[in-house]
Amino acid sequence: MKSRFRMSSGAILLLSALYFFGGIISLSALLLAAAVHELGHIIIIKLLGGGIKSFSFEASGMCMSLCGINNAASEAAALLAGPAAGLIFALICSYFGVKTANRLLLECAGYGILLTAYNLLPALPLDGGRAAYVILSGAFGCEKAGKILGYSGFLTGLCLSVAGLLLLGKELGAALMIAGIWILTAQTGIVKNMCL
Repeated sequence: MKSRFRMSSGAILLLSALYFFGGIISLSALLLAAAVHELGHIIIIKLLGGGIKSFSFEASGMCMSLCGINNAASEAAALLAGPAAGLIFALICSYFGVKTANRLLLECAGYGILLTAYNLLPALPLDGGRAAYVILSGAFGCEKAGKILGYSGFLTGLCLSVAGLLLLGKELGAALMIAGIWILTAQTGIVKNMCL
């Protein structure tokens, strides 16, 4: 029987690097923020009567494949539920982290905001890009939605890459550049395969 969960070697490398450079608190904070984000998706998917066919953890993040949700509004809600849950989690962690000066809570807040902002970018395969694709497909058709998201993803990736390059000496410069390059490379062929 084929497993519904898969973890790539790239994901293991990413987690190892985070542990090496940030320690157990940074690794724990990222995993907690990511878990809350994914839980937000899962709760709404289940409430809408849908299911999850598969779940994978890649170097680029977590990805799940849905089933049983057949209308655009429900699919967009399921896609945006992760960032919404992440934002709520970040605000709660920030409040209690400041009150208690707890480093884990403060890092959870930081990663929660970072994951929320990143996932709302209008680029595929991020949640924001996928939600925009679903909505645009209903309004303009699959082909036009693909073109719009292709341009949007390219511009998003380009802007992140340039910002990362300009801030390369700063703390987040390399991360922005890597995120931008990943978004740019993800656009290659991904839009063509969206309309199934």
